[in-house]
Amino acid sequence: MQLIISILFSLFLPLTPNLDFHKFYVSTTNIVYKSEEKSIQITTQLFIDDIERLLQQDNPEVRLDPDSDSKHINTILEAVLNKVFRIQMDQEFINFKFIGREYKYDIIQCYMEIEVLSPPETISIQNTIFFNLFEDQQNIIHFKNGKRRKSFLLHHENNMVRFSLD
Repeated sequence: MQLIISILFSLFLPLTPNLDFHKFYVSTTNIVYKSEEKSIQITTQLFIDDIERLLQQDNPEVRLDPDSDSKHINTILEAVLNKVFRIQMDQEFINFKFIGREYKYDIIQCYMEIEVLSPPETISIQNTIFFNLFEDQQNIIHFKNGKRRKSFLLHHENNMVRFSLD
């Protein structure tokens, strides 16, 4: 029965031009605290067309996948990420080191790292990427510390989360 409904839906979908589909606006960031390596490793996944649109606000010539100018894109991407993605450890904001990026289908994965000299008691994460572009933007944060995992959903009304490592 489900197969029949799916087939009918796909047949009649082209005949309904007034249907307005809504795009889902989401980013995902994985953060891993590695105490033995004294680092926090960050991987963020963004849709290529969304980040290209964001970068083009100040740099209209920028094109991604294929890149118009890889070095320039890395520079402005790092600056944008440092502005919209902030990590605070024990009340002090920490800048990350931009490691690089790669394309996977319609996603760009950005890799960053923070050196952690001593374990913080609390961590705050703020992620406001794309909030200026999309009202419905949601940013998912997955944090891992050893075997403990925590996940958070950030949005316009709640763009920061604070938690302890224990």
